[in-house]
Amino acid sequence: MRLVRLAGNGLRVLWRPQLLVAVLAVALGAATGGRLLAAGDVPAGLALTLGLVQALPLVVAMYRPMTGFWLSLAAGMLVSEVARAGGDGPVWAEPSLLAHLGVLALIGLQARPQVLVALWLLTLAAGAILVQRMPGMDASADLGEMTVLSAVVLAAAAALGGRREAQRRLAEQQRISDDERARRALLEERARIARELHDVVAHHMSVIAIQAEAAPYRVPDPPEELASSFATIRASATEGLRELRRVLGVLRADGAAGDPAPQPDLGRLDELVAGVAAAGLAVTTTVTGDPRPLPPGVELSAYRIVQEALSNVLRHANGSDVRVEIVYRPAALELRVRNGPPPVPPAPSPGAGHGLPGMRERAAMLGGELAAGPDPDGGYAVAAVLPAGEDGGR
Repeated sequence: MRLVRLAGNGLRVLWRPQLLVAVLAVALGAATGGRLLAAGDVPAGLALTLGLVQALPLVVAMYRPMTGFWLSLAAGMLVSEVARAGGDGPVWAEPSLLAHLGVLALIGLQARPQVLVALWLLTLAAGAILVQRMPGMDASADLGEMTVLSAVVLAAAAALGGRREAQRRLAEQQRISDDERARRALLEERARIARELHDVVAHHMSVIAIQAEAAPYRVPDPPEELASSFATIRASATEGLRELRRVLGVLRADGAAGDPAPQPDLGRLDELVAGVAAAGLAVTTTVTGDPRPLPPGVELSAYRIVQEALSNVLRHANGSDVRVEIVYRPAALELRVRNGPPPVPPAPSPGAGHGLPGMRERAAMLGGELAAGPDPDGGYAVAAVLPAGEDGGR
C-alpha cells in the first residue's frame, strides 16, 4: 500500500502503521543523538551509533515483538547511562523513555495480559537497576513516572488490541452467519422446488395409473397379454407414486400445507402482472415467438422466476417501469425482466438477498442458465434461458 495514491477524484492519503513507526523511530534516533551531543562529552560517532541503536527496537518490535522489547530495554539502559555519565539526570533519558513506551504499545496490541504484566515488571526492574547506579540521588519521582506511564500504555494497548480482536471475531461470526443464512435460504428454495415438482409429477403418475386401469375396459374382449401389460403399467405407476410420496412427502413435515390448487404456469402470467401492477409497478409484457404448451416443469419454473424477479423489483425499486419479455424459441424459452431506475433510492435491505440463488437453482435444474445484474442506467435485469424442446424440462 503506498502512502499517496492517485484516485479518480483526486489524491487520497493512505496511512500505514509501519510507515508511522519508521518515522517515529527515525525521530527518536535523531533525538537520542542530539541529546548525547548536547551533553558535550560524547563523541559524534558514538552519539550517532547510540541513536541508531535506540531507533532499532521500534522497527524490530513490529515483526519480532519480544526481541524488540529486549533490545529496547538494553538500548534504553545504555543510552540513559551514557547520557547521565554518572552525574545528575533522569533515570531514563527522554528519547529512551519514549522509544520504550512505543515498543510496549506495539507489543500490547497483540500480546496476552499475562505477558504484558511480565513486561511491565521487567521494565520496573530495569529502572530499579538504573536507580542503583545513581547513589545519593532521589530518583523515586522518575521511577514512579516510568511505572505509571508504562502501565497506562500497556493497559491502553491491551484494550485496543482486545477491541480489534473482538471486531475480527465479530466479523468472522457475521460472515459465518451470512453463509449459513444463504445456505438455509438455498435449501428452503430447493425444498420448495421439490414440493412443487412432487405435485406436478404425482399428478401425471396418477393420470397414468388411472388410464392404465381404464384402458382394458375400452376394448371388447381385450387379449390377455394386453390386459396384463396394462395391469403392469398401473402397478408400476402406483408403486412409483407411492415411492414418490414416501421420499418427497417428508418435505411437508416442515408445516407447509399442500396446496390443492394446480401449480401455476405461464397461462397465469397476466394475473401475476395485474397483482404487482396494483402494488405500484408499471409493467409491460411482450410475448414473441409461437406460444405453445411446455413441459410442466418448464412452465412452473418460468412462472416462479418471473414472480421472484417482480417481487425483487417491488422490494428494491418500487415505482419503476418494468418490462417482462417472453420469447418462445424452437428449443428454448427465454425470459427477461428488466426495471428502470427507481424514483427514489431504495432503503438498505436487512436481508442477504437470496432470491437470485433460488432462481438460478430453478434454471440449473432444467439445464438452463440465468444471469442478473444492474444496467448502466441504474436499472436491473434478470434474464433466463430454459430448454423447452421435446426433451426440455425432463
